[in-house]
Amino acid sequence: MHSLGPDHTTRDGWRAAVQYWEPCRAWYNAVLFAVVMLWLVLTWPHFRPALNWMDLGRMAVLGLLANLCYCAAYVAEFFLQGGLPARYWRPVRFGIWVLGLLLALVFTNYWIADEIYPDFTPATSIVNADINAPGAGSNMNFPAPVAVVGFLAACGGAFIALAATVIFWFARKPQFSRVAAIALGAGALLYIGLLVGFSVASHDTALGLGQEKYFCEIDCHLAYSVVNVSSKLNGDSKDYVVTLRTRFDEKTISPQRVKGASLTPSPREARVIDRAGHAYEPVSTAGNSLMSPLRPGNSYTTELEFRVPRDASGLRLLIRTTPGWPDRILIGDENSWLHKKTYFAL
Repeated sequence: MHSLGPDHTTRDGWRAAVQYWEPCRAWYNAVLFAVVMLWLVLTWPHFRPALNWMDLGRMAVLGLLANLCYCAAYVAEFFLQGGLPARYWRPVRFGIWVLGLLLALVFTNYWIADEIYPDFTPATSIVNADINAPGAGSNMNFPAPVAVVGFLAACGGAFIALAATVIFWFARKPQFSRVAAIALGAGALLYIGLLVGFSVASHDTALGLGQEKYFCEIDCHLAYSVVNVSSKLNGDSKDYVVTLRTRFDEKTISPQRVKGASLTPSPREARVIDRAGHAYEPVSTAGNSLMSPLRPGNSYTTELEFRVPRDASGLRLLIRTTPGWPDRILIGDENSWLHKKTYFAL
């Protein structure tokens, strides 16, 4: 009797996987759609301004991202078929679907409550309005929550793919090992392509007096602006005193957040850069430290004194998060490789 070869068995396994996961995708989308509708109905008329083509298109993009995340089920299926007997596949698939749905519900509710809900208050949130308007800037040109989730997913995916390559190789399953190695390489190329692509697409921006630069780490809460600049000659040098205001924009938090909860800024560094690219550190500071905690709606000022050559021109102030891990490899972060910066013109 002719026996089925391993390739035939593998094809049958993946055909069964598609027949299981795709009908479940419809239920997955139905549950997430129901959550969105509950937000819409229970908070009406708060979301009435969102019923326009631009915001509906944005929601459609989020739906596509949710379905892209759903495709991680096929990654789990790869390990499922490679490591478990067939009789365990169906119950394990159901468990994976339930866990994935719960994770999607957490992300959906967080995204709506903390990122989208504040946007449609009478005083529009800066997250999606003023940051992109003339007179404001940011340290990111890619959505910060997506960048963080993408980085964590890339790290987790790389670890799993590398481990699978080694494990399947020693388990004498070279076909699975080869697929895992290809997935590892393809994922690395995709991430590097996005990292470099958003850096190349960025451009230097110079903000004027009073214009704000928002720092998006996971949320875009803190805004910095130069409110005053004074200078005086000092021999062959010129001293600049820059008054910098740090503000916690209360419009960028959800109504459910405790208003008295403070936020401590990440470490910042300040540099004045001239037209030739020379950088100058502060010689003295006065007022509040840039690391002082802030509550929503509060602000403080810091005076930074810089000493630059008398003939230096094209001076710009750069306030940025102190470069470190993982900023260098975070998609869209101004500290990432080749990324341009948002400055304050002096």
